[in-house]
Amino acid sequence: MSATHTAEHLFAGSIRRIKPDLTVLKVDQSAGRNSIYVNAKNLDWNTIFEAEIMANQIIAEGREVKQHIFNSLKDAKQQFPEARVMEDRISGTVRIIEVDGYDYAACSRKHSSNTGECDYFLVTRVVKANGGYKIDFLVGAEAKKKALEFSKVALNTSDILGTSIDGVEKTVNNMVHELKQLKHSLSVVSEKDADDISFSERGGVKIFSKVFRNLNTKIIMKKAGDLIKNQDVVVILANISSETIIILARSSNQSFDSGMILNQILTQYGGKGGGRPHFASGSVEKSNIDNVFQSILEAIFN
Repeated sequence: MSATHTAEHLFAGSIRRIKPDLTVLKVDQSAGRNSIYVNAKNLDWNTIFEAEIMANQIIAEGREVKQHIFNSLKDAKQQFPEARVMEDRISGTVRIIEVDGYDYAACSRKHSSNTGECDYFLVTRVVKANGGYKIDFLVGAEAKKKALEFSKVALNTSDILGTSIDGVEKTVNNMVHELKQLKHSLSVVSEKDADDISFSERGGVKIFSKVFRNLNTKIIMKKAGDLIKNQDVVVILANISSETIIILARSSNQSFDSGMILNQILTQYGGKGGGRPHFASGSVEKSNIDNVFQSILEAIFN
């Protein structure tokens, strides 16, 4: 564990050399977790990678790790003004951990006597957390093993993509760009398809109904909402995708409770749903769509 603490200091010191505005908020090294929480603007993988290289270089150099004891925080800051200190957590005696000429930080935990004992440092994950970033890492043999696992995944991915390992990032970025364009195109198609809804009439009420396939459910919901702005309208729509969504809606001058009717009918067919009196939605197996549509019409008009 002492090597883990020292390696964390090396990485924190390295990344702050690249991003001086970065602040270490806390360190979690409990229950098998190794995480650094930092506050920084626009922290990216290029910065993380550069800091990893710097930290591992200091590890390879085998620098001495020293400790300095002071009676007060004032004394510590006077000798080491550049030291990282969480002032709100310190009272009384202060211990400054120095990585020979490279990093200085207040810490009460046990450390290695030499950076070489850390062996290897690897960041495994970076996620946004509490307005900042949570950086997970490994040290030593575990870090080396995980680095090999990452390498295997990268090589397998390059084979799947049919490109070199150096071309994976560019290929994936191109695929993401193409996917965004495709989603946009599908969205345009969805809007056009959603405009093409036929209706029938019962007792002066227009019944708009249609079954869509693999369209954007939000667009279909918006269309239903637009239709019921008119009087004497009932809307029954379905969208078959990864799950089948049913929408039941009515104009303000119709009196039935959409949420209650939809919930009762979908429950009969093994689905679930609910909502407000004028607009409701739910899900059901696609094989039951025809029966659900017919049951809804019977519940409303019979």
